[in-house]
Amino acid sequence: MNIVILNGNMPQNDFGLGKVIKIITDTLAELEISAEEINLGYSETPYFDGIKSQATDEIIRRLRDSAGVVVACTAQLFSPTAIMQTFFEYLQLDEYADALREKHCFLVAVSQRGGERSALDYISRVVQYFGGFESATIGLQEIHTRSLDAEYGGESAKDEIREIIERETEDFYRVLRQNRKRVIPRDYAVYDRVASLTGADVAVFSPVGEKKERVPVSEVYQKLNLDAFTEQQERDIQELTRFFAEKYASPDGDGEPVPVKAPARKIAVTPRERSARQITQSLPHYFQPQLSNGLTAVIQFNISGEETFDGYVTIQSTECAYAEGVHSAPDITIIADTAIWKDVLTHKYTAQKAFMIGGLKVRGNFVLLTKFDMLFKLE
Repeated sequence: MNIVILNGNMPQNDFGLGKVIKIITDTLAELEISAEEINLGYSETPYFDGIKSQATDEIIRRLRDSAGVVVACTAQLFSPTAIMQTFFEYLQLDEYADALREKHCFLVAVSQRGGERSALDYISRVVQYFGGFESATIGLQEIHTRSLDAEYGGESAKDEIREIIERETEDFYRVLRQNRKRVIPRDYAVYDRVASLTGADVAVFSPVGEKKERVPVSEVYQKLNLDAFTEQQERDIQELTRFFAEKYASPDGDGEPVPVKAPARKIAVTPRERSARQITQSLPHYFQPQLSNGLTAVIQFNISGEETFDGYVTIQSTECAYAEGVHSAPDITIIADTAIWKDVLTHKYTAQKAFMIGGLKVRGNFVLLTKFDMLFKLE
């Protein structure tokens, strides 16, 4: 069994990523697993222009032959390094698209002073899109990697960070040894019937590169006919009206009841439009837990205008809940008029665009605003 370490490091400014990779390599060696490092910085891979390259051919071959992949890079402005993103772009080619398919991947990101979580989210989405499994994850900052030098943080801090890296590497090793299969989370339907899935289908539901057409909410609403209950009520009312009209009509000369036909009555049934407050209260239903692992945040909403209300959502890793009122210490506060806020909730604007055009104001951690549209899939 061999492991490939795909190193998207910037040698002149790696924030200590090289130390982390060394610990991972040493830990794998103790487990009698060979690790082959590919440093993209020295691979001379050209920027992607839609065609193959010889340098990339060799990297793809090594990935295909591996039992698992460690994807490691630094985080620059909440994203992986440019060289790592360039390599990911090559996976769009049909000849390369299977390089990560059904590969267990260990994702590693090191930042200078924050942003490693966003970089890991980016890498995770790419790995899963191309059929790989996110089997282990570790995100560190330069303050952590510096502590690996005893003279900086002392033996205690050094041992603690080293142990974290070693334990995560051992977890990755166990997943490989057990050859665990995973179901990859998708944002679209992959099959009409689940009962007929085979083992291979469970491993990777959808062929790499396959795109599914998104169905508009309005079309789903029409197909489901969410007002069917109201229409049934109308039919029941008309039937009961006819029944009692015939039973209790004034008798004629023979003393027999005279059937009276109830006048036809039409009730217009129209889809009920939800208010901004109702949609805000429903945010936990649209929460995407696979994109929020490790995130802890409180997002406060102060809405005024046609509807005036205060509420907040609390995110604890993969859990999300809504509460009315004002939180004592929110991480971010979104202040908006009802009309603008409803435009954001109905995807007329993204939250970032609404901020840029002055439609809403933000206090606190602005980075959470950039994640809002990703964390809550409202369309």
